[in-house]
Amino acid sequence: MLIKIAVAASLTLVATASRAENNEACILKATETVPRVSGLVIKKARTRPVPPSILATWQGQARPIIVDVDIVATGVEETQSYICVMTKGSAHVRRVMS
Repeated sequence: MLIKIAVAASLTLVATASRAENNEACILKATETVPRVSGLVIKKARTRPVPPSILATWQGQARPIIVDVDIVATGVEETQSYICVMTKGSAHVRRVMS
């Protein structure tokens, strides 16, 4: 019984670490995708789950996430959102309009 608990705990840690690595890769890719504008500053980037309305029509095998990137350019603050999915170890992003 103790071995089963240890294996379950290990699998949970591996899944959590993998998810964290995927989030980091998606954040990196999204911030690289932000248009290059003179004076643009990226303030913060974060991930969140994809809304159920998108998941309802999602046909990919990997589960996507949303990356929100807070930017400031010419004194205007804005949040750009990107949908991200990991495929074969690479992050793929596309801008989502709210």
